[in-house]
Amino acid sequence: MTTVLTIICFTLAASLISMNESYSFDFYILIYPIYATPLILLIGLPLSILLDYLLSQIQFVNHVLYLSTRIFSYACAGVLGMYIYYLVMGAGEAILDFKETLVLTLFGVLAAILFVLIDMGLEVFFKGTKKKELN
Repeated sequence: MTTVLTIICFTLAASLISMNESYSFDFYILIYPIYATPLILLIGLPLSILLDYLLSQIQFVNHVLYLSTRIFSYACAGVLGMYIYYLVMGAGEAILDFKETLVLTLFGVLAAILFVLIDMGLEVFFKGTKKKELN
């Protein structure tokens, strides 16, 4: 559910950010899911599972520290995910060109942060639903 909601929210956000005089919102709303869906499913989801496992192994005494660490970890995973994408696509030495990779890397971070925020929101929602069922 988190993955599907992330794809939808990312498509909407990225389309709003990207629209310009040449290409409208309608164009991007059709294009972004084509590119974002495989990346989120094949790179983002496995990185999310790995991060959740690693974070579950750490005993956090402060909930704010846990949330901050989780969001920061996902942002780093967004950067890592985009560099994995660049490598798979055969970017070669262009991967080292900061100006060339910055925009797509920021989109990777946006997708990762949306993913973790949606995931945390769903966790809260389902915990609240479960408590209501028990009462």
